[in-house]
Amino acid sequence: MTEKFDVLSIPFNVHIQLSRPKTGEDALLVMEDKPIYKNHVGTGHAAALFALAEGSGGEFLLSRISSLPYEIVPVVRKSEVKYKKPAQGRVISQGIINDEEWSAFLAQLDKKGRAGLTVGVELFDETNANVASFSFDWFIAKK
Repeated sequence: MTEKFDVLSIPFNVHIQLSRPKTGEDALLVMEDKPIYKNHVGTGHAAALFALAEGSGGEFLLSRISSLPYEIVPVVRKSEVKYKKPAQGRVISQGIINDEEWSAFLAQLDKKGRAGLTVGVELFDETNANVASFSFDWFIAKK
């Protein structure tokens, strides 16, 4: 059984104060509206948004692999981002994994003990605008 790991326990994520959404809210993680996340024009700083997305990608991946009968070690190998609009206030994240890629990933992991998987993350601000899209390529190996 895969050991339950909490993305929010990673020291950097603790430092930047990422959090989980309120009960019933459709989001992975949340970056609250705080001055520490702002850039020089008062909107969400690109580095803060990236940190939220990277943590969210890990959170989503871990939620999908939690039922595997063995422990895994995931590491980000590549990322791509498109910042779409200035982020206003509180920002939430949602994750995406392609079903076909997920099936191929599981087969490869079972067969070879390691595999790659792409996890998408979308960020939405308090106006519900899609402010950024991310893609994280993970290398995942059985522990």
